[in-house]
Amino acid sequence: MLVTLDARCRGSEHIKTEKPLQDYSGSSTDKWKSYAYALIADGHGGEKYFRSADGSRFAVLFAVEAMNKVLKDLLFYIKKKDTDVIDKTLDNLCSRILILWREKVKAHYMENPLTEKEIQTCEELKLSLPLSDDDIYTLYGSTLLASAYFDNFDFWFSLQIGDGKTIAIKQDDSVFYPIEEDKDMGFGVTASLCGKSAKERFHYNFGYEKLNGIAVMSDGMADSFDSEKLPDFILKIQKNALENVDVAKTELQSFLPKLSEQGSGDDISIAGIFHKENENSLLNKIFMKSEKH
Repeated sequence: MLVTLDARCRGSEHIKTEKPLQDYSGSSTDKWKSYAYALIADGHGGEKYFRSADGSRFAVLFAVEAMNKVLKDLLFYIKKKDTDVIDKTLDNLCSRILILWREKVKAHYMENPLTEKEIQTCEELKLSLPLSDDDIYTLYGSTLLASAYFDNFDFWFSLQIGDGKTIAIKQDDSVFYPIEEDKDMGFGVTASLCGKSAKERFHYNFGYEKLNGIAVMSDGMADSFDSEKLPDFILKIQKNALENVDVAKTELQSFLPKLSEQGSGDDISIAGIFHKENENSLLNKIFMKSEKH
């Protein structure tokens, strides 16, 4: 069975500068706890992204909607192990997420006209009014990371646009990073859902492999650790989640503000999926082991 958790916090530097929490996170399982997803989105912090808190929320919510819509077809091809069609389905999923996000952003902007303060910011940034569609998307700019795991088929997939990290945990508790770093990013530059080339900046990966867990996190968390210490922290979260997921989430939520203050100073968001042996599978293992003796 699968358990999930997610948490986020306002960064210590955001508190000092009176910026809102611009990260969003989410995770869930189906009622049989055999399929789960974990998502985070990191709204951009620059002046021109002043509605990015809404943008990150929309990114997570509409990514879930898009994932659920392709779930039935995806399950069919996962069972058949038709990797070519799975690849095309995930590529289409990225396109669908982008379309839904932009539709919602445009609708939200139309329903919530610019305030006087926001108009003043646009004028200071020399953004011509009325705003073009591209400029509207920019106000809501956000990254997105999403992962899903299908326990019955030992199948996973991950997708990402922008910075942040995805970490997968193998059965021996070693880790790997399913999404390669975007070589065009760095020095404060990241890909975004609001970018003109957003579709081309999506990266995704998938595989058939039994995992102990998979987690997605914003750069605010990743940058708070030395690269060699980050996997140990994720393994600790996994251990706590398997013991008692509700307690683990509460403790994690309490710890994140301290982590931000001691680390990146940025908003932090994380979401994870962890595999837990249920009683039946544990009993089967014990029974099979006793038969061998």
